Amino acid sequence: MTAVPTSEADKQGSAQVEQAILDAARDLLAGGGQDALSMRQVADHVGVSATAIYHYFQGKQDLVNRVVLKAFERFGSYLREAMDSHPQGSAERFGALGEAYLRFALENEAYFRIMFSMQARDPAVLEQVPEGGGYHLLRRAVADALAAGTIRIPDSPAGDLAAPVRRGDADPDVIAMFLWCTVHGLVSLWLCGAANRCHVAAAPTVIDMYRTFIPMVAHGISARREAHDESSGEGGAP
Repeated sequence: MTAVPTSEADKQGSAQVEQAILDAARDLLAGGGQDALSMRQVADHVGVSATAIYHYFQGKQDLVNRVVLKAFERFGSYLREAMDSHPQGSAERFGALGEAYLRFALENEAYFRIMFSMQARDPAVLEQVPEGGGYHLLRRAVADALAAGTIRIPDSPAGDLAAPVRRGDADPDVIAMFLWCTVHGLVSLWLCGAANRCHVAAAPTVIDMYRTFIPMVAHGISARREAHDESSGEGGAP
């Protein structure tokens, strides 16, 4: 068993032990959730006594909370770097944020699985994690782009099943959630192997696939109304 360093000279070693405990807890949580994590299992993975863990953490829930917080802190750093790489109000920020989201998931798969399998349902709790779990950064990018006129919601044609939406009524929360669903769904399918059903020669990685989706996200996939009107015998443009 590894002794827990307590002297001033052993601070670096103490930090390494603490990080090893967090890493072991992360891997156990990602593999089986909270039921798969016990202080004894963490101690066995690290090579310390179970009692030694209490020098660093108050208990199991404190350890879990620290792992989740660390996941969101790292996630936020990826997103903030993407935000800073493009001007405020630019549409390019969305592409950068999406790619940062994907890179985080691929490079930190254990943290990614923990974040979204253990995320609290209480909005008040979510507000306590860095940047609201990344949502505030995305919403800010959407609001800035709407204000700058670099993105907009097209008017819904009369008669569509969806209620008409005027451009001035664009809701940044709705747009942010749509974009979040798109990138989260893509990387989740990629990680479980389901995205392999989409055979795109030019998209060998999930980021390449994401880039092929950007035009569909930006412009939609609805049929041309002229073609619909002609097939129905009405003819002409609306």
